[in-house]
Amino acid sequence: MPAKPEMNTMTQIGFRQTRRYRPQVRKSKTMRVDQAVAEILKREGVEQMFLFPFTPILEAISEAGIRPIVARQERVAENMADGFSRVSNGKRIGAITVQQAAGAENAFAGIAHAYTDSSPILFLPGGMSRMESGTPPSFNAVPNFRATTKWADQLLTADSLPQRMRRAFTALRTGRPGPVMLEIPTDVAVEELSGELEYSPVTAARAGVDPDAVRDAAKLLLAAERPMIWAGQGVLYAEATEAMTAVAEFLGAPVMTTLLGKSAFDETHPLALGAGSHSCTDMSLDYLDRCDAILALGSSLTRSVFAPDIPAGKRIVHNTNDPRDLNKHYIADVPLLGDTQLAAVALLEELKSQLGNQDGRPERAQVEAHVAETTAAWDARWAAKLGTDDTPLNPYRVIADFMAVTDPAQTIVTHDSGNPRDQLMPIYKSTTPRGYLGWGHSTQLGFGLGAIMGAKVAAPEKLCVNFMGDAAIGMVGMDIETAVREEIPILSVVLKNSAMGNYEKHIPISVEKYGTKYLTGEYADLARSLGAHGERVEQPGDIRAAYERAIAATREGQPALIEFITCEEPDMAIPARA
Repeated sequence: MPAKPEMNTMTQIGFRQTRRYRPQVRKSKTMRVDQAVAEILKREGVEQMFLFPFTPILEAISEAGIRPIVARQERVAENMADGFSRVSNGKRIGAITVQQAAGAENAFAGIAHAYTDSSPILFLPGGMSRMESGTPPSFNAVPNFRATTKWADQLLTADSLPQRMRRAFTALRTGRPGPVMLEIPTDVAVEELSGELEYSPVTAARAGVDPDAVRDAAKLLLAAERPMIWAGQGVLYAEATEAMTAVAEFLGAPVMTTLLGKSAFDETHPLALGAGSHSCTDMSLDYLDRCDAILALGSSLTRSVFAPDIPAGKRIVHNTNDPRDLNKHYIADVPLLGDTQLAAVALLEELKSQLGNQDGRPERAQVEAHVAETTAAWDARWAAKLGTDDTPLNPYRVIADFMAVTDPAQTIVTHDSGNPRDQLMPIYKSTTPRGYLGWGHSTQLGFGLGAIMGAKVAAPEKLCVNFMGDAAIGMVGMDIETAVREEIPILSVVLKNSAMGNYEKHIPISVEKYGTKYLTGEYADLARSLGAHGERVEQPGDIRAAYERAIAATREGQPALIEFITCEEPDMAIPARA
């Protein structure tokens, strides 16, 4: 594998902090565009390219030693790149390439998903030749993708490649994360640069927050009787978990994580409220009612079905690195625009200064006691389902036994859309950043399989597991073969209830007259036919042993799938307002 670019330590100037690569310009002999793309990717630390099936740059990146990882469809390849970038916190960028025309058309869904979830991936599709570009019936990709990318452009000349790639990586490493696109027409890909390639890796920049706003935020939070923290995905990308935890402990402020922010805070911590999503812990809802001030860190504070509502009358300190988030749905009493880690560090110092001690507010012990009480009631509420011996299996029992046989610190877990997400999200307790990949603003069924493969490529030492249902595996099941062929040993947990669970509340007539929600399939058989370890489990006493065998298979390098025959479980922690 090519060496990663070396990085200097963090340098801070005032309230700006920048991650600097060694300022050097490497030169090589004159080369074609496709070869120059490969060389730039290597200098930027890209070690593999996710793709399907042929693209104008494929041969060059293979020749350069960048591993091509070929999925069975464009969307799954993009989902793999997405999962890779998330687990890498955007430090290593997941890159995707597809062929021109049909490939770019099929790729739209995966890029749209990355855009809605603010995930940084580099999209390098092929393009029609310049003579054909934009001429019907050719698909003109760039204007269509501008709506679902942070930046989209077409490479028109060979010599513009270094400048365009610098723009792409600057967008990937700066500000709110998101996918970027540079289309490479087939005729441009084989043109030669007029001189030697001059390119050095892009510097990642981040901005600090206004010190006046920090003072106002500290004053507001110290004046509050019961502050809480609302932690979003920005905490993860900014690597602000440690700083946020210190603020929480100083204030005695319990922490709720969002759908995308889950794993940003240790959910076994005495101040942990768990996740707030379409399904929520009772602790999160209790403290949203109880608190009088909210410190939102690294969150867009978007009002949606995938976040609990903030009750009226709460004072809000809102940190985000995107000004479009401010005052969008909730009015910020104090906006903290800037990098979340820098904001949390500055806020903690100001809190200590204003309070006049280093130990924090004495209310912390009382708050932790309240959280412990509500957590105990929550645990008691779900104990029967988590331990039930019913058949068909209850999905909560399947989740509970998974938690019993795995170490969250050594595991990366993700879910698919619908019931698997809503059942797993509030119950599973993550302890380390990126130990759980929460997603869903787009809710594309099947995303979890590609995402967990990308996660495994990024963190091969971790047990990587995706929970999915019948509908999700129906979308992407053939890509189990991708995991086998590319030697990506993940574990897929299929909660099979042979239905789109609980859909009768949305389409009662269709279900009653035509059975619209029911699905069929033998997924363990499918997994075995594609070369994976596959098991079907129907009895509760067999759950843990099946997990242990599947995990052992992944440790030996074989992807695994367990098909649990479950009931439709209508009881989920979904607030009445949803």
